[in-house]
Amino acid sequence: MSASVAPANTTEPEQLERTSARSAASEVAHSSGLLSMSAGVVGVISYACTLLMANALSSQEYSNLAAAQMLLGIVGIVSSALVPLPLSHAVATHGAGTDERRDGMAFAVMVSVIAGIVAAGTTGMVVSAFGSPVLALVAALTAFVLFVVAAPLGWLQGELRFVRYATASIAEVTVRLGFSVLVIALAWGATGAILGFALGALVILAVPRSFYRDITWRPQVIRDRWRWSETGDIALTLCVVTALTGADVVVMSFLDGGTDAAAGFQALSTIAKGPIYVAAGTVLVAFPLLRRAGADRDAILVSALRSFGLLAVAACVVIATVPASLVELFLPEKYHASIALLPWLAGAGLGYAVLTVLATILLALRAYRRCQLGLIAAAALLPAGMAAGWILGGVPGVAVGTAGASLASAAILALIALPLLPRSTWRLALTGLLAGAALTLLLLVAGLVPPVWLLVVLMTGLGILAGQRRSHSQDTGTDPEQPAQAVRRRFRPSERFRPTRSGLLGFVVVTGVAFCARAVGLTRGFELWVDEMLYARLGYSVSLGQIPNLPDGPFMLHPPGYFLLEGAVISIFGISGDNMDLVLQLRWLNAVVGALSVGLAFLLVRKVANAPAAWVTAAVLTLEPFVLRNNSRVFLETLGMAVMVGGLLVLVSLMLRRSTRYRVLHLVAAGLLLGLAVLTKDVYALGAVAPIIVAALWRETLAVRDSLTVMAASLVPYTVYLSVLGFNGLLDTWIWAKTSGVRRMIGLEQSTGFNAEGAPSLVSRVLDQVGQFGSSYLLLALTPLTGLLLCFSTHAARRLVGLVSLMFGLFGLYSAAFGTLEEQYGYPVLFAGVLSSAVYAVELAGKRGRWRTPVIVFGVAFTALTAAFGLRALVTVDNGFVQARDWADANLPADARVSVSNSTGELAFEDDPRFGVWPSAPLMEANGANYILTQDHPTSMGYGYAQPAMLEWLEANAEPLFSVEGPTNGDTVIWQVDDETLRAGAAENIGFPSATYETER
Repeated sequence: MSASVAPANTTEPEQLERTSARSAASEVAHSSGLLSMSAGVVGVISYACTLLMANALSSQEYSNLAAAQMLLGIVGIVSSALVPLPLSHAVATHGAGTDERRDGMAFAVMVSVIAGIVAAGTTGMVVSAFGSPVLALVAALTAFVLFVVAAPLGWLQGELRFVRYATASIAEVTVRLGFSVLVIALAWGATGAILGFALGALVILAVPRSFYRDITWRPQVIRDRWRWSETGDIALTLCVVTALTGADVVVMSFLDGGTDAAAGFQALSTIAKGPIYVAAGTVLVAFPLLRRAGADRDAILVSALRSFGLLAVAACVVIATVPASLVELFLPEKYHASIALLPWLAGAGLGYAVLTVLATILLALRAYRRCQLGLIAAAALLPAGMAAGWILGGVPGVAVGTAGASLASAAILALIALPLLPRSTWRLALTGLLAGAALTLLLLVAGLVPPVWLLVVLMTGLGILAGQRRSHSQDTGTDPEQPAQAVRRRFRPSERFRPTRSGLLGFVVVTGVAFCARAVGLTRGFELWVDEMLYARLGYSVSLGQIPNLPDGPFMLHPPGYFLLEGAVISIFGISGDNMDLVLQLRWLNAVVGALSVGLAFLLVRKVANAPAAWVTAAVLTLEPFVLRNNSRVFLETLGMAVMVGGLLVLVSLMLRRSTRYRVLHLVAAGLLLGLAVLTKDVYALGAVAPIIVAALWRETLAVRDSLTVMAASLVPYTVYLSVLGFNGLLDTWIWAKTSGVRRMIGLEQSTGFNAEGAPSLVSRVLDQVGQFGSSYLLLALTPLTGLLLCFSTHAARRLVGLVSLMFGLFGLYSAAFGTLEEQYGYPVLFAGVLSSAVYAVELAGKRGRWRTPVIVFGVAFTALTAAFGLRALVTVDNGFVQARDWADANLPADARVSVSNSTGELAFEDDPRFGVWPSAPLMEANGANYILTQDHPTSMGYGYAQPAMLEWLEANAEPLFSVEGPTNGDTVIWQVDDETLRAGAAENIGFPSATYETER
């Protein structure tokens, strides 16, 4: 038997048929998503036109415009289905130049003219009932034009030229937007705005010449009864559907036309019909495919319903949960009271969309009787719902009644259509509802911070788009030997964008979720820190074109990488304010950079280990409380880690690919990123430089030549920095600052940190904070261990990750035992520990199969533990300084004198003349201060300017006017001390400063 013989019971036509079915189904998912998005763009631009008019017209004139616009919207929907749907069938079935296609084209053009005349008369009469004669005439002309351009749309559908279709639709509405600006400039009012519809529609006539070559004069086709029968059924159905979907806006002009409440309802109802755009995209693709001979209807319907469900439910939820503050940005103030109706109007939009899709599907399946029964029920329920709502609750009642009636009508039509739908329809519907509920909950929480809501919506849209494309790619996959060339010519899957395979989608999702997590507690969950204000001031000095400096001179303790970025952000966004305001605004910068570092860590672990380990890494870093703490404050370490991980990612990608093309450029790019990490903070040399040197010596992890190239490139940023210092004569200052810094880091000088004299012990601090950072301490302990174990991996890229983790881990151990251990030093150690722990887990499970289950259990348990700690940190309010400032601004007189008790308070209130540094009773009396701001945790541990004895005296003799508790500072209190008590305390010399106060000035 020849090897080329096909398998038994499999013929070439059968293979082609299966391939065609898969391709047709995937075309629904891909093209319906494309058309839905283009319809969404059309809706947004169209709504921009509406908003321009809403701001330029009076309530009465805008109400007339909205009603006329909705009527034309109905005409547009009818025309885009009445003519194009039957024509698309003829075009898809018969080739160019055939008599059958030309018959269908001739019939479509004649129906367009006839129906356009009828639509023009009907629209003009309805508009004349509430608008001027001129407005009615222009609306009638526009209705006729909308039908004239219907035939080109049907031809594009039949040819499956959906990109061209989408482009034409967007061009149409863009022309209308430009004309709307002209209308406002010339004060043409509602009449000019309606004329823009006609001018924009004419753009659609710019279709390929092959369309016009198939148009011939064939009057005999007008006598074909079967054509009229098909068109009549479609016309009747779609007229009812579109009349129902737009009735609420039109009816409102008669019920309450001219009022702000009615106009607000109409403005919001228009945008709430977003799900209908999704429905339009779905039916435009599904109808011609379902009408094709031999179509696999179940496959097409499953793909169409899945695509529609994803997009329509997401659109409904987004509209229903949009924060009021965002709507107020573009909606005129007189309509703001109507924003509360948006959730109900979104529900109505979803009901209308379901009606549209199911009615069109039944038309495509020629189930006319079922379709008519469902629409009869809808025609009874919707007017009843609107009437009941108007009687019981006025305009808001109409919104509620419309939502209930539209959803009930959709449910009834779904039950009627169910016997003709695939068996999995119920499962798809249930999945869509559950996903919608989860998305609603997520967006309601994100809506507390509008920028976070916008980001979540963007991530959701990208995720749905990627899912659509993945489904399209998978469904069209065929065996190379299958004869599917004809199908591939018609259904061309995109090979250029594979986000799930490349990891780009994961990076976007991880980065977005990480940013959302950081945004939640950014300004209220993490107490102000003195270093933040110093770093913010340094960035501000850079924005003025200076070398980073403080009032006492140039700052050389840390290199300027982070300050340069701060300065750029301050200049670009015009950030200003006092020290506290500057910090609170710059925290958003670290939130963005921190989120990017999580995304880069996801990509790094995905390349070095596998996708599950990468997702676990992302989950841990997203919610790890110590990582959140650093990313939510204006600290240097966040940027240093982000660029270091970026450099490692570039280097690891090159090591795994073993490609010689552009190899030197990749090595230089990796070196520059690693050098930028060192330019942010010198300590990153342990993770960005030392491992590269060791990698060339340890088991040939990195080729010597590659190591030298990376090292040379990594020296460039710092060399440029030193050159600038030398040019400005500051090298001596830099040498002195670095010498002092190195002595502090290695422990020769113990002025700060847990090993300093008088500081609390590290063990006691760990025990106190284990309830906040339990997962963090475990990761810190794992860093040197997992790093060491990875150094013996057989994979060079994993050894490199192990070397990075080992270097940071050893640094952490040394700092804890002998050096200056400050809390910020733990961030790079912990971050490296997350990377090495995830990679080693994969290494261990791969080498020893019996460890696979314990590793998975530990990973899940640890991720859950981290999430618990992280969520607790996010919801905990810890902003005592901000609350104290707000209280002081609202309650203290302008001539009040308030003392602060530590350096953070000193800088936080530096620009407020009421505040000063007088942390003892004698100093308070000498400066006329009857108020003092204290934080009990740092004071009781010996940090700051006030002694613990001062706090004890205040508790016994002063009155607390304001008090708030937080995990960082404990009780933040503003005390008031009367004159007599203050004199007595000064005589006893209460609270002599424990350190030289005003050290930060």
